[in-house]
Amino acid sequence: MQRGFSQNLLNLNEWTAGEGPIAGFTLNGPTTENLREWGDGPQGNRAVLWKALPSGDGNNDGGFNSTDFSMDNKKMYRYTIWMKKTNSADGSSYFGCGNVNTLAGTLNSNAYFWNGDLPELNRWYLIVGYIHASTDASTVSLGGIYDGITGKKVVSITDYKSISGSTTNKIRSYLFYDNNANDRQYFYGPRVEEVNGNEPTIASLLNNANSGENFYFAGKVGVKTDTPGDFDLAVNGKIRSKEIKVEASNWPDYVFKDEYRVPPLRETAEFIKNHGHLPDVPTAEEVEADGISLGEFNKLLLKKLEEITLHLIEKENEIEMLKKEIKKISKGASSKEYGIES
Repeated sequence: MQRGFSQNLLNLNEWTAGEGPIAGFTLNGPTTENLREWGDGPQGNRAVLWKALPSGDGNNDGGFNSTDFSMDNKKMYRYTIWMKKTNSADGSSYFGCGNVNTLAGTLNSNAYFWNGDLPELNRWYLIVGYIHASTDASTVSLGGIYDGITGKKVVSITDYKSISGSTTNKIRSYLFYDNNANDRQYFYGPRVEEVNGNEPTIASLLNNANSGENFYFAGKVGVKTDTPGDFDLAVNGKIRSKEIKVEASNWPDYVFKDEYRVPPLRETAEFIKNHGHLPDVPTAEEVEADGISLGEFNKLLLKKLEEITLHLIEKENEIEMLKKEIKKISKGASSKEYGIES
């Protein structure tokens, strides 16, 4: 199951192969008309699909309702789901939410962003609907149905806005009124997320499937965190890798140039005495609060290593000079001992 993109308000942990309701989702229709199974998702990736299997009675023929989740009515949210219908165009597909207002401000207690027939059978479509903030005066709908192959918006659909003071909502997607027991309706990858600039783009949702060995994410990604912040990838946990390549600029070769001043050791000693850490190096408190940038920190460590190397070279030269002086003094002392005048 697609679980990337940390902003999703839906818990998809139990969206696994099986039947019956799961945490966060209830059935539309009986268990016999709902099944979760492995199949070919958008772009041909293997995924767990929610399959509606109409019995032919023409009633509620599969699909799901989510349980209520928290929403801020003063913010905008985007609802998305992948959908595919096979065999015939009997019945109607639905994609909706809980109680909302129309963009004109009228209450709708049975709101659907869209219902009807998908443009073509046997083809995946990404359906995108929006719930605007309760304070939003816009009357323009942004939602649409996107072709999973071409990526083009092929149908415009209806947006809504939150009811002032509301704190929750839901997502729901169904097959209804299908009298053909050979039909199948597939649902994949439902998402609800705040529109705040951190949500994945529609283009990335359309392409967020396994293509060969590559995954493409156009938005920010969080692992075990829903607040990636300014980072494209945020991981609240451990990472194991055989190799990590960090690109860096202004590599500290400048330390070896004649105009560079290497701080005398006595200055460094005085700084350590006063501050408890090396010059230019962040404190333990700063690292604990903000972390470190691997590229910048490696440059800093190399700079310190190069300064130490220059100090060692200088000390070695001083030692060689002292050895020569000692040898000269020792030779003079020996000559006097044997009565040899220089």
